[in-house]
Amino acid sequence: MTNVRTALQPALTTTNAIYVQEQVKLNRLTLLLGLRNEWFEDITNYDAPGPITVTKTALLPRLGLTYAINPAVNVYGTYLRGYQPQSNTVTLLPVTAPAGSTFDPLESDLKEVGVKADLLGNRLHLTSALYEINQRNLLMNANDPTNPDLLVTRGAERSRGFELDLAGYLLPNWQINASYSYIDAIIVNDREASLIGARKQNTPVHSSNLWTRYNFAPNTPLADLGIGLGAQYSGSKIPWFTRAFEVPAYTLFDLAVYYNPSRSNVQLALNMNNVLNTTYWIGAQNYLRLFPGAPRNTNLTVTYRF
Repeated sequence: MTNVRTALQPALTTTNAIYVQEQVKLNRLTLLLGLRNEWFEDITNYDAPGPITVTKTALLPRLGLTYAINPAVNVYGTYLRGYQPQSNTVTLLPVTAPAGSTFDPLESDLKEVGVKADLLGNRLHLTSALYEINQRNLLMNANDPTNPDLLVTRGAERSRGFELDLAGYLLPNWQINASYSYIDAIIVNDREASLIGARKQNTPVHSSNLWTRYNFAPNTPLADLGIGLGAQYSGSKIPWFTRAFEVPAYTLFDLAVYYNPSRSNVQLALNMNNVLNTTYWIGAQNYLRLFPGAPRNTNLTVTYRF
């Protein structure tokens, strides 16, 4: 194998924007309207002979609606668009065309509806959402062994999912943070017809997190102590450059002990991550390039509050 070194031209990418936003409240309904205009400039051979300048512009709307069912429960909806020129072609490819013009810009849109609720006398906060994210013109490595810098664009990807988050206190001294995510992410359009409808790379279908902390009650032998327990789950993933195998799912467990002396501004926290020393992989490109997660590790933190 021969290593190839390609000199990169000096480059400058700038973004300027102006936006207007209006929020209107009508009884229980709150309406948010926004409009943003962005100007992108990408200069190759910046401050050097023969500069090449490419400019692009985009008008991006944003819409938000919130309706208060009662003081503790709100439903909402959001729509917004995104736009980003492919300026990283400057650093990944020899300059054979003006910077940012080799590939079409990355475009996206988000549609989301959800519910936010305050429970148990405002001690616990619940958020749930359904969403759809569409992305077009995604820049990807072509996975060509003879030309490792070759890039291609994928026509479109779509992610539909559900998220649930719970945060707050079950009891005055018992804190909880929990989340769950379901993502149905597929390839909608690709130069390889066999990939259309296939699962998107490096995206688990199911993932979840749980962290809970309990502080022992005052006037007990363990009054200055607290304990924390956590769990993380990530479902299987498809590697970036092959579909011959799946990166397996994994579950990790974490522990923590807190010491906070009464009437003191100091807290000591001893955290142990991946308690069972589980071997797991956070992602992969192919059989030869898998990315391992961190083994069991411990850290001590001292916090002083002024």
